[in-house]
Amino acid sequence: MIAIETIGLRKVFGFFKKKIVAVSNLNMKIEKGTIHGFIGPNGAGKTTTIKMLIGAITPTKGKGFIFGNPIGSVKAKSYIGYSPEHPDFYPMSAIDFLVYMGTLSGLEEREARKRGMELLEWLGLEKFKDVNARNFSAGMKQKLALAQALIGDPDILILDEPTANLDPIGRFEVINKIGELARKEKKTVFVSSHILHELEKIVDHVTIIDKGKVVLQASIEELKRRFSERHFVLDTTNNVLMLKILKKDSNIERVWINHEGKIEVIVKSSDKLKKELFVLLKSHHLILNEFSPFKMSLENIFIKLMGDKNAKQLVSNF
Repeated sequence: MIAIETIGLRKVFGFFKKKIVAVSNLNMKIEKGTIHGFIGPNGAGKTTTIKMLIGAITPTKGKGFIFGNPIGSVKAKSYIGYSPEHPDFYPMSAIDFLVYMGTLSGLEEREARKRGMELLEWLGLEKFKDVNARNFSAGMKQKLALAQALIGDPDILILDEPTANLDPIGRFEVINKIGELARKEKKTVFVSSHILHELEKIVDHVTIIDKGKVVLQASIEELKRRFSERHFVLDTTNNVLMLKILKKDSNIERVWINHEGKIEVIVKSSDKLKKELFVLLKSHHLILNEFSPFKMSLENIFIKLMGDKNAKQLVSNF
């Protein structure tokens, strides 16, 4: 079942010569029950897309749906819990704010208070329940924003940089709690973040956008497989000699010695390398200590996509 779908979604700000295309012809589908990473460089259109999905701004063109309901409709909004990148609060205590937000989402006051206390305890904020939320630190505000997104027990969580203002320990806690919650309660999570090595721990699928357009959308497993299938790590008894040998091979696109002293090689044909490698080793009296596919990270893939024409060509084959 599709939880979130966009078809030709477009947002233009300004008029005439001062037009800024923030999002252009955005097409994506987010499966129900998945944790979906939404990433891109600054100014790529991520926050604008999110604001269209939650109904905060109207698309210039195109369509979007939340469980089949048009984005911005009352029904679509009823499925969503949203946490913004820069949260702000009414001048009231943390628990009163959550109770207020809970009642707005349809909960009885008693139920909202119970749910609010559970969320504050879950996020380690129970000691601050009676503190004015506006006096919270940036990291505490980020946690409280996550609590308010969850107060109505939504089917879909849309999170814009949920760990942006947290210290490393806080980021670790929140990212793991998001993963734990999504898998335990089968929620759909659509999360935008710049901290890719943390995001990678919990996401199933990813959409990468640049300049308002989708660069790719794929599962993490497929993404890593595609980007590592021609990239290998080699370690021999003489890596300096092996490097010289490989540089002369027409099958090699790029080869270098990495920070661990091992050889990394990107080839045109993986099968050709596998067939010829042991012949090369034997003819030069070398012993192979290691030969394995390169373990590609989401961060590495993102960097390659943003600056490598060959990587962008690879995406066209998805």
